[in-house]
Amino acid sequence: MPAVPEVLEMAERGLDRSDAVFLMKEADVFTLAKVADELTRKYFGDVVTFVNNVVINYSNICVAKCPICAFYRLPGHKEGYLRSPEEVAAMVEFFHRQYGVTELHINGGFNPFIAPEYFDELFRAVKKRAPHITIKGPTMAEVDYYARLWKTSWREVLSRWKEAGLDAISGGGAEIFAEEVRRIISPHKISGEEWVKIAEVAHEMGIPSNATMLYGHVERVEHVVDHLFRIKELQERTGGLMLFIPVKFNPLNTELAARGVVARPAPSTYDVKVVAIARLILKDRLKVGAYWLSVGKKLASTLLLSGANDLVGTMYNEAVLTSAGAQHNATAEELAAIAREAGRRPALRDTFHRILSYL
Repeated sequence: MPAVPEVLEMAERGLDRSDAVFLMKEADVFTLAKVADELTRKYFGDVVTFVNNVVINYSNICVAKCPICAFYRLPGHKEGYLRSPEEVAAMVEFFHRQYGVTELHINGGFNPFIAPEYFDELFRAVKKRAPHITIKGPTMAEVDYYARLWKTSWREVLSRWKEAGLDAISGGGAEIFAEEVRRIISPHKISGEEWVKIAEVAHEMGIPSNATMLYGHVERVEHVVDHLFRIKELQERTGGLMLFIPVKFNPLNTELAARGVVARPAPSTYDVKVVAIARLILKDRLKVGAYWLSVGKKLASTLLLSGANDLVGTMYNEAVLTSAGAQHNATAEELAAIAREAGRRPALRDTFHRILSYL
């Protein structure tokens, strides 16, 4: 079993895929966490950041039917909805005034009834009601779906959205890039290669993005490592990624659980290993998120000692992970307390990782 000095030397030299797979399989979880923490403090210091944001889903109607999702409703379902642009704008204005949010994180499903003008009106309505709000979203998968629905290109969709007020793209829809896994968990979404290509187009257009990885379902260690290297290589090509967010899969209320494919969430030791290996691979290229919404607030503090250095956001009004049993929102002070518990200095940031204030 490799010891801390050996793993640290490997990481500083630069891991290749086989090194990373070996460490995920053979290294002790505490060793990986300690090395990842050392690298995080070396490259980023002791500051842990997060944004004060609201999450609004413009629609839950989706034809993708992903077996990992507990949120979507098919067209015609009595619980399906499509929010009007004014409704979304009013919600953003409320959360801005009530809670001081600076970011709107907006996603939805693959809704076949949405016309191109809908997003024009939505983004403009938000900017009119709350001019200083940063709009982040939708996902690469939504860019592709609506480009195909409207018979246009990724670039045209992104250009139109940017002109209407979109500031950044959220990192969702990445899932796990390996096709053998995607065929099981999201068979009707874009491929991993397409996700990366859309990100490259967005970055080239001056639209930065996050990147996610959904783990803890049917993937193997090799798939996690491959995903992380593709994220690293994308960042080295474009520099357009702002944050890497590992998202833990919760099978509650999902088709994968109903079919008996995934019975329970992955153990917390696996969460630590995933975050730690992300730091060892990404090194100083990107911040790594401790996504408290998917792992819980207690474990998030541990992940801040295992390679993570961002708590993502307050996530007011989040509904997608919540539909699979996640906790709801957190206040800025709650997230600051998580950071302090790990001996870190909490800081409120904006979407683009500029620090607004230390807490």
